[in-house]
Amino acid sequence: MYNKIIMKKVKKLILIIIFFVLTFSCLSSFSYAKPKIGLALGEGGIRFYIHIGVLKALENEGIKLDYIAGTSIGSLIGGLYALWEDIDKIEEYVLSLNFSKYYLFQREDIKLQNINETPFIIFYSEISKSKIDVKWLKGLMDGKIMRDEIDRLTNRASFEYDLKIPFKVVATDLVTGERAVIDQGRISNAITGSMSVPGMSQPFEFEKKMLVDGGLVDPVPADVVREMGADIVIGVNLSDIQKDTSPVINNVVSILFRSIYIMLEELSEVSSSKADIVIKPWYRGPLSTSMEKEKKLQLIKLGEEETKKIIPLLKTLINSY
Repeated sequence: MYNKIIMKKVKKLILIIIFFVLTFSCLSSFSYAKPKIGLALGEGGIRFYIHIGVLKALENEGIKLDYIAGTSIGSLIGGLYALWEDIDKIEEYVLSLNFSKYYLFQREDIKLQNINETPFIIFYSEISKSKIDVKWLKGLMDGKIMRDEIDRLTNRASFEYDLKIPFKVVATDLVTGERAVIDQGRISNAITGSMSVPGMSQPFEFEKKMLVDGGLVDPVPADVVREMGADIVIGVNLSDIQKDTSPVINNVVSILFRSIYIMLEELSEVSSSKADIVIKPWYRGPLSTSMEKEKKLQLIKLGEEETKKIIPLLKTLINSY
């Protein structure tokens, strides 16, 4: 009789212990459930050094990214980070980049020259028509050269098998005018298409589409990151990173370039407004592919500083889940 009473008490005690263990486990799981964080890296050409600073600051704060989407140059930085998760390695690479090697021509009798800040190809008068390649009329850069460089850099990485962070690229379908969101195949094809700036690069043919700069339809792809599953979306808008000189507008090409730039500025505001937090640094100074390393590091530092400003809000949002 005594043994039966003891056994009943032991069973009851075991049931109570199991109950508390299960309850504690559930509460622990709930307490430590973290929101998914996504980063949308916007277009911006040579201004992309800001993106490096943003990623450095997030890394330093221990912010783990769950999703990344990129447009134009943002797709290159985003893709490399999704593959490597090593911002120091990316920084080392971009600081050593020689942009001139992507031009279609390497002849001494043909050069790219700025006339009142507007890019033109200058052909010397002694060049015969036979030396002019009609392909140059589509753009000064061949995307295949850029794609091959990205393949070399990433070891032909693919969306499906090689990325450490889910990643998508936004490009523009030149024929339909629609947004093309790419997340399959080699990342080099998607990034090259998204970086093909009309007038500077030839449209990039991929999967029966003619792809050009994604900034024409979605400069800061916050909506894409949201669709990927992010609870909190951080957008990086580079439209306030500008030269410290007023644009010279005195010919049809300069008018066209300036008009497109104004359009992109307005579209960037609409596009980035879909993010929960927008990082939008302000800068006036030199901006060119031939900038000194000191100026590039200055932009990276600015990206870091602006990102540090949003960290308290970001942590508040994270803790609210």
